[in-house]
Amino acid sequence: MKLLILNGPRDPRQIHCPPYRGTYRAHPTHCEQLPDDSEINKLFFWFLEEGGELGMVRNLDKALRFAELWNARLKPEDRFEVVEVVDRLAPSESIGQFIGFDLCSGYNNSLLSSGLTLGVGITHLAEPVRNIVDLLSRHYAPQLNGQGLFQDVELASLCLRDMIALQSLSPALYEGGDLTEFRPVGLYLTTRNLASA
Repeated sequence: MKLLILNGPRDPRQIHCPPYRGTYRAHPTHCEQLPDDSEINKLFFWFLEEGGELGMVRNLDKALRFAELWNARLKPEDRFEVVEVVDRLAPSESIGQFIGFDLCSGYNNSLLSSGLTLGVGITHLAEPVRNIVDLLSRHYAPQLNGQGLFQDVELASLCLRDMIALQSLSPALYEGGDLTEFRPVGLYLTTRNLASA
């Protein structure tokens, strides 16, 4: 089982973006108010060791407990959730609540975190490319669900295909590097309800 512990936007510039509950969100940190031997910080060190750079862990009980401990210290809108990540249509091992399909590279990077909108840099693109970016955005952005993700894996795959084609006309349009490293991943909120923590 591949699990991520996530809450609000990772990038402060995304505060004003449409709602997004995909993989490109903030991970829990060290709790500076408590000593290293407190339960929350012991779990933080476990998270670092097991999760590494991607922040992907496999122990559901520890992940849920770490989120619970943080959530007891946070406002409701800032709470963490434990999300299972599966490739494409693989079944959820946690039998969690389906959130949607994200377009990810390495579980830490998403093409959907901005709601399929490009920032002010779009004005520097050639007009034909700007027009195609606008067309792609107007076609796919309204099809994102209330979590800022795709409800259907085929639609997610088509959007990714079109973004790859568009980036071939304008390198680094969406991301530096190769968009073929991105793929649709299904996200599931784990079964234990963290809202009551």
